[in-house]
Amino acid sequence: MESAHAREPASRRRTAFAVLIVFALLCIRPIGTPGQAAAPAAKTPRAFGEAVEAARGSGGTEVFRQAIADLPEGKCLPPISFRLGDQTQAGMLERAQRTQATRPGPAGDVRDITYLDPATGLSCRIELTEYRDYPAVEWVAHFTNTGTKALPVLTDVAALDFTWRCEGDAFLFRAPGAAETPYDFQFQREPLQTIRARRANLTMRAGNEGRPSVDWLPFFNLQSSSGEGLIVAIGWTGQWYAEIHRDGPTAHLRAGMEGLRLALRPGESIRSPRILLLSWRGQPIDGQNQLRRLLLRHHTPQIAGRPVEVPSCYGAWGGSPTPVHLRQIELIREKKLPYDCYWIDAGWYGTSEKPCPNVFEGEWGKTGNWCVNRNYHPGGLKPVSDKAHAAGMQFLLWGEPERARHGAPVTVEHPEWFLQGRPGQPRQTGEDLVLNLGDPGARAWAVETISKLVIENGLDWYRQDFNTWPLAFWGPADAPDRQGLTEIRYVEGLYAFWDELLRRHPGLRIDNCSSGGRRLDIEMLRRSVPLWRDDYNCFPHIDPETVQVHGFGLTYWLPLHAASPFNNAPGDTYRFRSVIGPGVVFGMDEGGNVKYDERTYPWDWHRKMLAEVRRAKPFWYGDMVPLTTCSAAPDAWLALQLHRPDQNAGVILAFRRAASPITAAEFRLGGMLPTVDYVFEDADSGATWTVAGKTLADKGLPFTMPERRSSRLVFYAATTKPGQKIGGER
Repeated sequence: MESAHAREPASRRRTAFAVLIVFALLCIRPIGTPGQAAAPAAKTPRAFGEAVEAARGSGGTEVFRQAIADLPEGKCLPPISFRLGDQTQAGMLERAQRTQATRPGPAGDVRDITYLDPATGLSCRIELTEYRDYPAVEWVAHFTNTGTKALPVLTDVAALDFTWRCEGDAFLFRAPGAAETPYDFQFQREPLQTIRARRANLTMRAGNEGRPSVDWLPFFNLQSSSGEGLIVAIGWTGQWYAEIHRDGPTAHLRAGMEGLRLALRPGESIRSPRILLLSWRGQPIDGQNQLRRLLLRHHTPQIAGRPVEVPSCYGAWGGSPTPVHLRQIELIREKKLPYDCYWIDAGWYGTSEKPCPNVFEGEWGKTGNWCVNRNYHPGGLKPVSDKAHAAGMQFLLWGEPERARHGAPVTVEHPEWFLQGRPGQPRQTGEDLVLNLGDPGARAWAVETISKLVIENGLDWYRQDFNTWPLAFWGPADAPDRQGLTEIRYVEGLYAFWDELLRRHPGLRIDNCSSGGRRLDIEMLRRSVPLWRDDYNCFPHIDPETVQVHGFGLTYWLPLHAASPFNNAPGDTYRFRSVIGPGVVFGMDEGGNVKYDERTYPWDWHRKMLAEVRRAKPFWYGDMVPLTTCSAAPDAWLALQLHRPDQNAGVILAFRRAASPITAAEFRLGGMLPTVDYVFEDADSGATWTVAGKTLADKGLPFTMPERRSSRLVFYAATTKPGQKIGGER
């Protein structure tokens, strides 16, 4: 029997079959995870900051995790911006071909996310680290021309372009750099609103020298009224900028290298400044202490798996003849002075026959010839190094290879290695030149020269100074469409120079000076420690209260640093303690600037001061608790606590300034546990007393200083045994 279906016309059967196929296709879901909805149509990628916002409510270390995971999938754009000719980064990165490679790193996984624009040949690679132990992310952007012709000019490059929600009243915390003023490093709080509106525009810059920490330190902390905040750190040992623009509930943050205007040639690559973002919750000091811990663990040189120990140094002058050094080391042994390191500063090199007794006299500024001056040191410096080591001290030597006076042998033999402030003009004898570390030959010479000094003189510490303004040499070397290239190559070369020194000489430590504290950025901190934080301390008439501000303010950002009290008033404990740091540069003759009598010098006081530094040093590797503001006022108190949560112990350092009428205060200490007692010990009197943790939490610690221009150093530690006296102060 013929079915009804068979009797239908063929055309009708084909139409019905087609409808059935379309219906089936509409009902089928794409293959994927069971229960997962079909992938939506492609959307415009969201900004990195928008992706971060989704995770902020949860807190913890995952605040940046989803945004990072979204990058290689194209769901969000990287937190950078730039222009290539008349194109912005947004369109280029959206259409780019994306690839990702992941490798393990010491702080966390390192992702290389590459965006290749097929239309222009520009490759942008984001080298990004997601910290495993902190709510932090860090990256460097690399730009490469993969094409066969020069690219349009690359401009408006921001290594950070990021929006952060800041509800209610918001504040920016920051600090000036090292400019030899009373306010260097002072911790400052800036409102990001007025009485009329929640709007603000703030700009920060490195300065006008080409050194990164002159006008401002390359760090800032953004606080929201919601109890959250964001710290930004910039790693670039050159010219950088940061812009903070608040409009209503959001703050737009931009930062990068200043003055970049560059047409990349085929095969050419450049890098951006390093950017670190650290999210925090609580109070601003909680964020500062998270930063200190992160820097200690991941941006501080490690010796045998531990952060480098900041030494107590005897600061000697290199122009002093060898017998002077040998006698000073002998005195250190005789008087049992607990030094960690013998430091030889400038003046030990060259061929000058003129006396060079201190930093204010002689020809120490004639740099470029890094051979030991046999007029001052007939047998070289090895006898001094050997005697220092025999006395149980490390040995430090100063150098300044980046600056040379024209006429030094290397400037004549290789003039092409040096940058000139007046390009094309005849060089004058004695003219300052800058060694171009972006030149491979020049950099190789620097590595070999300093390596030779390390080996021949048994250096434990290499101290690198830099007493010039490199920006004046970088800019004139660039063509109009190549602006910024000399600086980039120089900065890259500086990092490569130090990395090679550290590779060749395991255990070598580097002291980063640069006219005292003018190169303090996270790229330098991961390779060095600043043992001379400010050149303000070079002068005998320094104000101890200014030095207090410097040390107190810098400690908010950097856990490790040191300075000198300029010991021209032996016995002045207030002046010595004003240095405020985990190490000190401290001598009897202050680098040849002070005459002293061995018979009458207060040796017991000198020994006691060094012992205080040594005892307090471990606590600088813990948390900072400001007990007062970072005030420069002559009638104020200044006090801070350093606390080790792992030891439940710490130290309190307090100053009553000369004009202060206040004789007593009450300090709310940080980190105190209410369930234990704490034993306190006064470093001056030796008196001890015990206070219950609950009393400290409820009432604070009474603190008295009856004398003007006085200081107190008080150590404490937890005890499970009740003391003879509970509560109050002796």
